[in-house]
Amino acid sequence: MASGLPLEAVCQHHTRSEKFILIKKARLWAIEMNDYLYLFNVAKLVKEQVEACILFSIEDALPKVKPHKEHMYSFITAVFLADMAEQDALKYIKRRRFTKSYKLGIYGSSPLRLAALDIGQEKIVTNNMGRDLRTQIKNICKE
Repeated sequence: MASGLPLEAVCQHHTRSEKFILIKKARLWAIEMNDYLYLFNVAKLVKEQVEACILFSIEDALPKVKPHKEHMYSFITAVFLADMAEQDALKYIKRRRFTKSYKLGIYGSSPLRLAALDIGQEKIVTNNMGRDLRTQIKNICKE
């Protein structure tokens, strides 16, 4: 699956919300949201390794996405835990973007969310789509 990559865990989260009137058959709307999370653990985070891990995450998650009219988004999330991180790797994570739209966005999209936790410097870096991960990681680290 992830030969040679420091993959620690793969997680999936699926959510469905819907609104209906009186009975479930009289549905007003429904949306589905998914998250495919890949957790990588390394001693030293380097740019080449980050690139390989992100590419693996995208290639592994995209076939799992089943777009349809109720599909809103399927996040592809890669989180890196590192004892220390090179500045190039952190800069790459901060600037890396990827979004796949399905049928011009009508069937939703699959944006890439990235986060890196540099344990040595106690620093959290995310890309633009992963901003909310920063608060979640901070909350986890407090406990």
